[in-house]
Amino acid sequence: MLSIGSKFSALYRELLQVLAIGLLIGVLGGFAANFFVLGVSYIDGSINGQLVDLTVNESLIVRWLALVAAVLLIFLLKRAFSMERWYGPADTLLYVHRPGMNFPIKQGFISTGAAFISASAGASVGQYGPVLHFGASVGAYIKGLLPSRISPEVYVACGVAAAISAGFGAPIAGVIFASEAILRHFAVRALAPITVAAITSAAVTPLFFERSSPYTTVSGALEWGSLPLFLVLGVCAAVVAVLFMRSLISTLSWMKSQKHELPLMMAAATAMAFIGSLVPEALGLGTGSVNELLVGEKLPVDAIMMLMAKFIATIVCIGFGLFGGVFSPALFMGASLGYLFGSLAIAMGFSTSALAIFTVAGIAALTGSVVGAPIGMVMIVLEFTGSYEFALASMITVAMSSFISTRIFCYSFFDYQLLMRGFDLRQGRETLSLTDVSVATLSLEKRTPVGKKTEGLSLVNTLVRDQKTEAYIVDGDDKLVGRATIVSALKNKVKTADAFMENDYAYLSTDDNLQVALLTAREFVGEAIPVVDADGMFVGCLSEGDILGGTMDWQENVKGYERN
Repeated sequence: MLSIGSKFSALYRELLQVLAIGLLIGVLGGFAANFFVLGVSYIDGSINGQLVDLTVNESLIVRWLALVAAVLLIFLLKRAFSMERWYGPADTLLYVHRPGMNFPIKQGFISTGAAFISASAGASVGQYGPVLHFGASVGAYIKGLLPSRISPEVYVACGVAAAISAGFGAPIAGVIFASEAILRHFAVRALAPITVAAITSAAVTPLFFERSSPYTTVSGALEWGSLPLFLVLGVCAAVVAVLFMRSLISTLSWMKSQKHELPLMMAAATAMAFIGSLVPEALGLGTGSVNELLVGEKLPVDAIMMLMAKFIATIVCIGFGLFGGVFSPALFMGASLGYLFGSLAIAMGFSTSALAIFTVAGIAALTGSVVGAPIGMVMIVLEFTGSYEFALASMITVAMSSFISTRIFCYSFFDYQLLMRGFDLRQGRETLSLTDVSVATLSLEKRTPVGKKTEGLSLVNTLVRDQKTEAYIVDGDDKLVGRATIVSALKNKVKTADAFMENDYAYLSTDDNLQVALLTAREFVGEAIPVVDADGMFVGCLSEGDILGGTMDWQENVKGYERN
C-alpha cells in the first residue's frame, strides 16, 4: 500500500497538473474567443460604417460586394486545404464520445477561419458554435503538447468551457454547458480542470479586452399570473426550433447533392444582401438587435419581421455554404419570439417589465432546444441578468421547449447531424466508443482449420479429438471458405468438406470493431464465430461470451471514469 506521504505527493502532482492545464487552456481559449468575437465586430462595424451616408441601393451593392468577397475567400480556403466539409460542434461531440479517434485540430482551425469570414461579411450565421469548436481545438492542441493523466476529452471540454465563458461572460454557464452539452456527464475529475479553465477565461476577458457579456443587462419582476403564457411560449419555441432545424438539415442535405458549390454560395450572398436591405436586423450576428429587443425599442411588427427574416436568411446562408454557427441565429429568433409574447402579456394587462423577461425566456427556450443545453441556457440567463426570477421564467419555458423538441426531432441540431453520419449519441458514450475497439484486441481462440478436400469421417475424428462441434474450412491459401458442423459431417462420411460445408455463415474480420462484433453475436447461432484477417485468412474464432466479456470490460472502463 502507498504511504500517506506518497498519497499526498501524488495528489499534489495531480493538483498542479489540473491547475496548469486549466490555466493554460483558459488563457488561450479566452484569447481565441475574444479575438474571434472582437474581430467579427470590428470588421462588420467597419462595413456598416461605410453604409451610413449611402442610399438604399448603394448600401445593397456594398453589402453584396462584401458577401461576395467572403464567398470567394471561403471557397478558396476550402480548396487550398482540400477540405471536404467544414467542422463544428458536432465534431467536438463525436470526439468526446469516441475517445479513440483523433481530434481534427487543423480542420477545426481552418473551419473557424471560414466562419469568421462569413460572420464578418454580415452573413446570417452564428459565432458561438465556431468559437466553441475553436476552443475545443485549442484544448486538443494543448493535449498534444502537454499530455497528462487527464483524459483527452476533458482537455476539449476545458476549451469549450473557456470559449463559452469568454463569449458570454458567464463562467458558471461555461462549466455547465461543457458538462451538459459536450461531455454529457458530471464527473468530479473533469469538473476541476473545466472550472479552472472557465474562471481563467472569464478573468482574461475584462483584464485584456475590457468586455463582459455582449448582451444588455435587464431587470424586471416575474408575475405569477403570467406562468401559463410562459408555457405557451415554450411550446411555440419548440415548434420554431424544430422547423428551423429540419429546414436547415434539408437544405444542407440538398446542397451536398449539388455539384455547383460556388454559384450556390453566390446565390446565398445575393439573397442575404437583398434580405438585409429589407430587414437590416437580419444581417450578421444580430447582437445589437437583440439588445434593442431586451430594452423594448422595437414594435411587435418589427419582431415578426426580424424572426421571419432571420429564419430564412440563416437557412439560405448556412444551407448554401456560408459556414457558421446556429447558436446566435437561434438566440436572435428566440429573442424575437419572446418579445412578441412580452407584447401580448402587456396587452393582457401585465406590467411593462414583461417585455424583458419574456424576451429572455424566449432566448433560453429556443436556443436550448437547438444546441441541446437547457440547463446551460438557464445559467447563462442567470449570469447575465443576475436575476433569480428571470432564470426561473427561463427554466419554465426551456423545460417545455426541450421536452417537445427532443421527442419530435432530436436532442440538438448537432446530434441530428451526427445521426445523419451514422453516429447515434442516444446509445451513450460507452456504447458508441465500442467503435474504437477492434476485434483484434480480444483474445482469439486458436483453431486448426481443415481443407476443402477433407472427408467427412476424418473431419468427425478431428472434431471429436478437439472436443468441438464445428470446423472451419479453408482453401489452399488458408482463406476461410466455409463452415461445417459435426452433424453434417456424420451424414456425409465419404464426401469431402466442400460438398457439405455451409457457404452462408457469420464471420468477423480483425478490422471490425466491438460494436459490429456485438451485433453479429446477437444474431449468431453456433459454437463460435470465425475471424479472418484483412486478406481473408482464418486466424481464430470468438465465442459469444468472449465478445460480451470484452464489451462489458470496455464499458466498465468508460463508466468508471464517469463515476470517478
